[in-house]
Amino acid sequence: MQPDEPHNEQQGFFDRFFSGDRVLWVIIAILSIASLLVIYSSTASMAYRKAGGDTAHYFLQQLKFIVLGFAAMIAVHRIDYQRYARPRFLSFVFVTALLFMLLTFFVGVNLNSASRWIRIPLIGVTFQPSDFLRIALIAILARQLAKRQTNIHRMPLLPALTLRGWRKNPDKNFNILTNITIPVLGPIVIACAAIFISNFSTAAITFCTCLIMLYVGRVRVRELWRLVALVFVTMVCAVSVMYAFNIGRSHTWVNRLGIGDMMSKTEQVKAQGEDDDLQQEQARIAIASGGLMGKGPGNSTQRSNLPHSYSDFAYAFIVEEYGLIGASLMLFLYLCIFFRGIVTFRRCGTAFPGLLVLGLCLMITFQAICNMLVSVCLFPVTGQTLPLVSLGGSSIVFTCLALGLILGISRQVKEESLDRPRKESLLE
Repeated sequence: MQPDEPHNEQQGFFDRFFSGDRVLWVIIAILSIASLLVIYSSTASMAYRKAGGDTAHYFLQQLKFIVLGFAAMIAVHRIDYQRYARPRFLSFVFVTALLFMLLTFFVGVNLNSASRWIRIPLIGVTFQPSDFLRIALIAILARQLAKRQTNIHRMPLLPALTLRGWRKNPDKNFNILTNITIPVLGPIVIACAAIFISNFSTAAITFCTCLIMLYVGRVRVRELWRLVALVFVTMVCAVSVMYAFNIGRSHTWVNRLGIGDMMSKTEQVKAQGEDDDLQQEQARIAIASGGLMGKGPGNSTQRSNLPHSYSDFAYAFIVEEYGLIGASLMLFLYLCIFFRGIVTFRRCGTAFPGLLVLGLCLMITFQAICNMLVSVCLFPVTGQTLPLVSLGGSSIVFTCLALGLILGISRQVKEESLDRPRKESLLE
C-alpha cells in the first residue's frame, strides 16, 4: 500500500482544487496559455508606444489577471449552487450589477463615444459592469424559469398586445403581466436596455442567449415569436429615434450595418467607418499571410498595422501566426466549452443548474464566434473580445467566474449532490 500513497495524495490535491469537469479544466488551461502567447507577441509595438519599450508589460498584466481569474474560479467552483440559488441573493446581485451599469453613464470612462467602464478609485483599475450584469441576468432568469416549470409550457409569456385584447379579458391579461411577463421578461428588458445604450452587440448577444434559455426552459415557441417581433419593432423605433437625434453610437451602428444615409453622416461617423474598413482590410492581410501553418509565434508582420490585434482582432492575429491549423484548434476549443456545458446540462435534470450552465456556455461561445466572424470579415465590426484570450482585466475575471459556476455544478453532478426538486424537472 505504501507506493500508492503519493498517487492518492496527488489525486486528493486535484480533487480539492480542480474538481468537476476535467476536460473543461484542460480547455481553460490551454486557452490561458494561448492568451499569454498572443498578448506577448501582439502587444510588442504597443509596448514601445505606451510602456516605455517594456515588451513584458502587457504580458505580466495579462498573467496577473489570469492568476486572479483562476483564483476566483477555484473558489467559486467549490461553492454548492444551492447557496447562490436563493431568490433574494440573486435579486441583490442583479440590482447591484444594474446599479454599476447605470453608474457608467455618469462617472464611466468614455472611449469611442461610449461609456462602458468604471475606474475603481485608489487602485486605478477599470472594469466593465456589463460582464457582471450578464452573469447576474442569466442566473436570475434561470431561477425564474425553474420556479415555473410545472406550468410555463401552458401559459402565455406576454399579455394581449392590443387594446381590444385587453378589454376582452382584463383579469387574465393582468395576471399574465404580473405573474409571468414582469418576473421573467422584466430582468431581460432592463439589463439589455442598460447594455444597449452603449454596446449594441453585447445587448444582442445577451438577448439571443436569453431567448435560447426561454426555449429550453419550455416556453412555447409561439410566445417566443411574439417576443422576437415585439423586440424587433422596439429596436427599430429606438435606433431610429437615437439616429434622428444623434444619441449615443446610433450613427456608428447604422453605418456598420450598411443602411445609413451616406449624406447625413457626421465627420466623426465617417472617420469611424474609415477606421472599420482599415481594420478589416488589415485583418484580411493578416489572414491571407498566415496560410496553413502560420508564420510562427512572434513572427507576425501585421501586429504594427492591425488595430486591436490583442483584443477585437485577436483571432485574425492567431491566424497569421498559427495558421489555419491553429485557428481551427481555437474554434474547436470554444465549441468544446459549449459541448461540455451541454453534457453537464443533460446530467443536471433540473431547471436552475441546467439553465444556468447552458446560459453561461452560450454567452461565452456566442462572444467567441462573434469575435471570429468579425476577424475573418464575415460580420460587421462589433468590438467583442475573444474570451480568455484577448487582453483584458474584468473580462477575464468575469469569464473565469462564469466558468467557475459551470465547474461547480459539474462537480456536484459528479458527487451526486445536486438538489433535484421534482417540480423543477426539465424532462417532465
